[in-house]
Amino acid sequence: MSKPPRSGYRTTNWKSYNAALAQRGSLQVWFDPGMQWLSAPTGKRGRQPVFSDVAIQACLTLKGVFKLPLRQTTGMVASLLEMAGFNWPVPDFSTLSRRQKTLLVEIPCQPSSGPLHLLIDSTGIKAVGDGEWCRRKNGPSKRRQWRKIHRGVDLGSLDIHAIEVTGSRVGDSPMLLPCAMPAPSFPLAAMPNLGSRVCGPQ
Repeated sequence: MSKPPRSGYRTTNWKSYNAALAQRGSLQVWFDPGMQWLSAPTGKRGRQPVFSDVAIQACLTLKGVFKLPLRQTTGMVASLLEMAGFNWPVPDFSTLSRRQKTLLVEIPCQPSSGPLHLLIDSTGIKAVGDGEWCRRKNGPSKRRQWRKIHRGVDLGSLDIHAIEVTGSRVGDSPMLLPCAMPAPSFPLAAMPNLGSRVCGPQ
């Protein structure tokens, strides 16, 4: 059976096309002027922290997004604050290294006005074993081992409400109750099981 001919597209709006491609490389970083960059007094004895958790999290977020070392992260944050017109101090690399060990990251969750439709699904990750290329080239040298990641996902917002890691022989049905327990307090409307889609032997 012959393949259908590929559709051809001709670009007619070159000005908008070039502007859209240039927009992909633009970088905009916004700092909220009302954010609490400096830490408030804790009321405890000892040296008080200078920077708030929000400031440390902002620096570490830029570090993770651009894959920068700690020293380069401080330089980037300092230049961004200078371009934004904020006369804020920048934590040094030792402060970031120390605070990132105990930083509590708060991930905002979208509130739901109705019942929660929770989807239970799982996927597999290879923990031990050769890669696919090495396995085909030289044959398996050791038995592959797999782990399952069970997730409880909100159908509306696609937020992950629960996650559990088990062995490869555990199915989705036994993990239905553990994944439903950490869900918010609003009623559960449905908890369908989508089945196991593990990329490895069971």
